[in-house]
Amino acid sequence: MTRDDGGSYAATLASDALVEQIRPILAGQNPDVVGATLSQLLAIFIGGHAPPLREVSLRLLVECAEGLVPAMVGEMIEAGRAPPEWRSDTKKQ
Repeated sequence: MTRDDGGSYAATLASDALVEQIRPILAGQNPDVVGATLSQLLAIFIGGHAPPLREVSLRLLVECAEGLVPAMVGEMIEAGRAPPEWRSDTKKQ
């Protein structure tokens, strides 16, 4: 089956594969180290955009991450890495 989605399905599959490669590297690291690592990678991503696009790129990336949080928390709960009460919405009201 071919998908006419502008390549987003292929990008999602590639992203999933890359995350599975990176996950073991970050597992067990101090949260400060993981945060600093992700900050550097985010800076590379944002810096790779032309200056007029940087703010919107950051905003879209954060919105995407926020949308993924419920699924990731669900996976963490299912794997026993987080308590069930973490399932509640984490966005500030």
